[in-house]
Amino acid sequence: MIAAAGGASLFLGACASDGGAAKIPQSGQIAGSGSSTGKGGELNVECVLEDGKLLHINVLKSQESAGVGTEAIDVLSSLIVDNQTLNVDAVSGATLSSRAFILATADALKQAGEDADEWKARAKAVPALPDSIPTDVDVVVVGAGGAGYAAALTAARNGSSVVMIEKLGITGGDTILSGGAISVPNNYFQRRDGIEDSVEKLAEDMLVGGDNIGDPELVQVIAEGAYDAMEWLTFEADVAWQPYQQFFGGHSVARSLVPYGQEGSEIIVKLDKRCKEVDGLTIVRNMKAEELVVEGGAVTGVKATHTLSGDPYTFKAKHVILATGGFGSNVEMRVKYNPKMDENILSTDSVGATGDGISMAEAIGANLIDMQYIQTYPTCDVETGGLLYTGNMRLNQNAICVNKEGKRYVEELERRDVISEATTQQTDGVGYMVFTQEQVDKTGVFNANKSEVENLLAREKMVRGDTLEEACKPFSIDAAELQKTIDTWNGYCAAGKDDDFNYRGTLNPINEGPYYVIVFKPSVHYTMGGLHINPQAQVLDDAGEPISGLMAIGEVAGHKMGDNRLGSCSIADAFVFGRRAGEAVSK
Repeated sequence: MIAAAGGASLFLGACASDGGAAKIPQSGQIAGSGSSTGKGGELNVECVLEDGKLLHINVLKSQESAGVGTEAIDVLSSLIVDNQTLNVDAVSGATLSSRAFILATADALKQAGEDADEWKARAKAVPALPDSIPTDVDVVVVGAGGAGYAAALTAARNGSSVVMIEKLGITGGDTILSGGAISVPNNYFQRRDGIEDSVEKLAEDMLVGGDNIGDPELVQVIAEGAYDAMEWLTFEADVAWQPYQQFFGGHSVARSLVPYGQEGSEIIVKLDKRCKEVDGLTIVRNMKAEELVVEGGAVTGVKATHTLSGDPYTFKAKHVILATGGFGSNVEMRVKYNPKMDENILSTDSVGATGDGISMAEAIGANLIDMQYIQTYPTCDVETGGLLYTGNMRLNQNAICVNKEGKRYVEELERRDVISEATTQQTDGVGYMVFTQEQVDKTGVFNANKSEVENLLAREKMVRGDTLEEACKPFSIDAAELQKTIDTWNGYCAAGKDDDFNYRGTLNPINEGPYYVIVFKPSVHYTMGGLHINPQAQVLDDAGEPISGLMAIGEVAGHKMGDNRLGSCSIADAFVFGRRAGEAVSK
């Protein structure tokens, strides 16, 4: 008979570790279920054993992010089952999901009658190296974020042999952690809604939003290429877009398209799948670039180390494209160029955003530019530093931002740096977003971010109250003053004009409760500085001359955003310059 331990087994709707249907225990097998808390909330798994051998692991409940947490679960599940051990390391880039899966699996084994500690003491298992890693190719792309994928796939489609190396165990960089929104002037939904926009208007917004410090030529490349980049994502990666555009702070019109699911994982997961279908393109994870190879004044390759085996590799190539991202997770580098950005400020960025490409290129004479300009995202988790996608209530023009005294202190659609600086000046260095259940239902933001909503409510970083007093009490917000602020705001909504901060979006009133309040503070989000490039994405030396064989794309390349980046412009930048570099190296 089938034995079930640790509670009744759940089979309907469950997913197996290989992404297929859950495998139901057969006669003579025993199943135990276990749980833990991952980045996305509760994680439940089921271990099925026969005569002490683990046959497979079913994922019963998971809200871990696609391409990050799910990738880690797949890798670890195979390691654990294939090697019959719990002595495995977390997958780099998905540490929280990895640890939760290992803990849940240990719990499930224990419920099935196994000694989990003995399983942890068994021989260690590590992922096997790829059977064949090509080391002599046309193009090496360093870094597998959005820009890297765009360059690698474009070059390979044009017939180049390409290797893309990524130092983490998962791919996607900051793109997969982002909301995936892309600034696109003259997009279909704008035309449908009668919103007038243009390439010139986007370029002007980007330049003005960065205080005219960015290079107009580089900005023009992004503005002109954004529409084609969106179409490329639509048809090359099958990315589907929400039927509206968001109004990001600092833009003059609503123009930011959002993928279904409102996540960058929608983009990366589909691009990764497409890459596997293309001949001549190899993606190697856990491969850390260490040094650029220079011969006769030209970059001819990359020296790297496989982080799991420790084996050194030298990749020889006609072209090297750096797509390694910024340095938001490197506190030492942040403080070197901007002492204000110290360890007291958390980061939204990938753990891989440590400035590797900048350091490697600087070592061979590349010019660095705008390194002091580091952006914080204003509405982030006060404990983890993570960007709050529930905070899109603000971007959907259905929330106000107040301080502990219950007063508005900034225009909610202002530039990120303006809101961040204003928030740091408030009591306790935090702000609070206020909105109602009616507004939640109208926007659909909670449905799109269920796991984050559950997490925030459980930790009381977001509070729901039937009355304003109930919602304010856990944060000690002055509810009486907040009511006055809401009354004033609703008056502005009726009049169609915000006399306090000249709100530039649609004025939506805050009516009767239930009410929600979220606490937030700024976190490091983007580094505007990096390698100096020209419009062809070639890296320049200190004399302003291109370094032969070397290109840089995405956040590793500076001087595009000025001293402040407007929201959704980084995705446009990544895919415009990524495709541009991929085309250039394959001609």
